[in-house]
Amino acid sequence: MTRLLVADDSETVLLMLQRRLEATGYEVSTATDGVQVVEAIESIDGGAAPDVILLDAMMPNLSGVDALKKIRAEGCEIPVLIISAHLDAQEPERMIAIGASGVVPKPFEWDELISRIEELT
Repeated sequence: MTRLLVADDSETVLLMLQRRLEATGYEVSTATDGVQVVEAIESIDGGAAPDVILLDAMMPNLSGVDALKKIRAEGCEIPVLIISAHLDAQEPERMIAIGASGVVPKPFEWDELISRIEELT
């Protein structure tokens, strides 16, 4: 089963994503800010690593962008999809330059999100 770590500061979005992704057959763990993402990655033992991380770009405490930079600096190679409602035309290129595997703007089409996850697994 494909494991996902989904991070978003909106409880509503996080719950919706978790339920829909689990119903689609994914194993989902969640985080509400970048600090929790970094802690989750740092505490991985053995086969418990997520296959893909869905990471909201704008979150409290530590943004998704800063969390991505931190986990990449620590050597984490898990594919990361940035999900964000606040993207200008240059953002996807900037996110990929700092280590994102792709960018999916919010609101996203469900089929597009699933397709992007499948491409990375």
